[in-house]
Amino acid sequence: MNYEFPILILDLTLAIVFGLIAYGKSKVPGAISLIIFSASLGIWSCSYLALHLFSNPFLDQICTAVIYLSSAVVASAQFIFSLLYTNRSTWISRPVIALLGVIPLLTQIFFWVKPWRLIFFTNSYEYANHFILTGSWDRIWSIYLYQLVGVGTLLLIDDFIRRPRPLARYWVILVGSFAPFLVLLTRIMDLTIPFPLDSTLAAFTLAGLGFSYGLVNRDLITSLPLIPEVVVKQMDDGWVVLDTQNVIVDINPAAERIIGLSREKAYGQPITAILTDFPNLRKSLDVQELELKRSIKSQEKWRYFNIRISLLKDQRDLNFGRLILWHDITERRLAEDARQRARDEMFVLLNAISSAASQAINLDEFLSESIYQIIIPFRSQMVGIFLLDERQNGNDDQTLFLASHFGIPEEAVTALSHIDSSAPLANLTLKNRQVVMIEDIKNDPRVPPSLQKPELECLLILPLMVQASEETRPVGFMFLGRREKPVFSQDEIVRVTTISDQIATLVDSDRRRKLAITLSERQRILRDLHDSVSQKLYGLVTLTEAAQAALEAESPINPSEILSRIGENARQAVKEMRLFLFQMQPLDIEKEGLISVLHHRLAAVEGRADIRARLLSDENVFLTKDKEVALYFIAQEALNNVLRHARAKSVLITVKQGKRNVILRIQDDGVGFDPKKVERGGMGLSNMKERALQINGKLNILSKPGQGTKIVITVGKDQTVKPIERRRNP
Repeated sequence: MNYEFPILILDLTLAIVFGLIAYGKSKVPGAISLIIFSASLGIWSCSYLALHLFSNPFLDQICTAVIYLSSAVVASAQFIFSLLYTNRSTWISRPVIALLGVIPLLTQIFFWVKPWRLIFFTNSYEYANHFILTGSWDRIWSIYLYQLVGVGTLLLIDDFIRRPRPLARYWVILVGSFAPFLVLLTRIMDLTIPFPLDSTLAAFTLAGLGFSYGLVNRDLITSLPLIPEVVVKQMDDGWVVLDTQNVIVDINPAAERIIGLSREKAYGQPITAILTDFPNLRKSLDVQELELKRSIKSQEKWRYFNIRISLLKDQRDLNFGRLILWHDITERRLAEDARQRARDEMFVLLNAISSAASQAINLDEFLSESIYQIIIPFRSQMVGIFLLDERQNGNDDQTLFLASHFGIPEEAVTALSHIDSSAPLANLTLKNRQVVMIEDIKNDPRVPPSLQKPELECLLILPLMVQASEETRPVGFMFLGRREKPVFSQDEIVRVTTISDQIATLVDSDRRRKLAITLSERQRILRDLHDSVSQKLYGLVTLTEAAQAALEAESPINPSEILSRIGENARQAVKEMRLFLFQMQPLDIEKEGLISVLHHRLAAVEGRADIRARLLSDENVFLTKDKEVALYFIAQEALNNVLRHARAKSVLITVKQGKRNVILRIQDDGVGFDPKKVERGGMGLSNMKERALQINGKLNILSKPGQGTKIVITVGKDQTVKPIERRRNP
């Protein structure tokens, strides 16, 4: 009975099954090798089937050559699988692969060249009754396969022995590996195996069966084979083993790279002779346990290590050496340094922005300074800050205006000067209140065309949010643009988000401060109107109604007296109104100077209230800005009293400079008063005294009823400042 055909069909079927199993376990080390193993095994079986089914000399020649080639690939694939699975991938190199191909290449050459075939193969394929040729080269071929299979089998046995589980557990895999080894051994020894087909094919099929069973059973072939010696040798931490005399007896490859010596050169040398730059090494070795940090310059760069020195003891607790373990912490150290630099940079940036907020005259100046603090650390060529229009607070569709910017072209500034909160660029962040990164600006419809022209690579948009009670609310958004890659990293986004939160808080604080000032000023205006102009107008109404009532009752009245009183109250109301209007005007004492501002006051108020007002001043008066401001407010308080209470016809202000002091006098010819009888804080005298004390000045008030009032303020002059130039308004 012919069993050859069913056996070949079975071999082919098993080869296909082996390949499918290996493909399903592609993550196992060497799985690709098993796929190649299975494919070659199937080709081997197909070649025998072709020889069995067809009788053609040329086809027989081709099939026999394919059998030799596929058997070589099968043996090589099994050998490479053994290397990969036992974590010896370093053995696989181009020279090794080339060496594996030498014998198969020579076999094909000797087989296809007829003179050489007659020399190296005793029986040619035309006359042979069997499919495997015999001869001197066939023996070499068998030895070649035998060596590949034998080395691979020994590697697997060595790996399985080192595993914590018994070797018997892996008998299926080992039997499969031994089958080709034993069959090839019989061929080398010219022993005959009673088998109807090539026994080598059957043996490799058994090997494939064993490997496939190991792949299906996860406990047998793991996804990551671990050999203790390999793990210890290949670990990233460097270790050096010393004997009791502190002589090196072993090191691993990592330690070779650290100390810059090979294992062969370091062996037998004292550790103190190797690590010459290690301070107090001998004393450190005398300590039983020691852990320290050390930086070493290796390959033109610094590396940082945690070094631990431990004693090695045997089962009787006797010391037989030391272990020096070097743990590389370079990446962690560099990361910590980078984080520290980032924290320092953030601290500097936040401090600079806070300083800009405290020193800036207005919000525009603060935002401009903040942008200049941002552009360099975050490598941005374009920055824009949009703020919500606070006048539209509460509206659903608010308007944002471009409050400050850098690097935006002029045509884009015009287009972006005002945008709606519903616009894609604003809605992108204000609605979701999240940071948005746009990397493909040209193809993103959310980016307005005016920002697509400057050739930006990426755009980072951040909402400006502030905490309001228990929820957050937006005050606007800012964007940063780069013309070069890389895009903004996650670390940069975190840092610039912190900056944007700081800017938003300071913008909101500025708006709250302005609102508080506005409300306070509004209350002051209402109070002043009520206390001054309103009172005078109310007096006019009262006098007019009293005169009208007297006329209707035909009571005797003096029209001249009534009209005189009405005129006096009206003039006083006009004075108060002129004073009120003057106080509403912004004054810049630091810019215009004390003398110029006093001239302006006298011309705008006293000069239009029928009061003869004069100002006499020396040409050069040396005063600091703080003293100028204080003296102006003292003079203003005195002039207000003259206007409201003194009923004076004239007022004279003199500014004289002596050798050490500057003297400011305000003198009027009004009704005067008794300073002793004035209530504390009355007529603003307490404010005048406080301002004089603030500049280390001396305030004297000279007045008697019916003799007018003279106020004298004396302050020290300052030679180091630029003198006040006398400027008169036309």
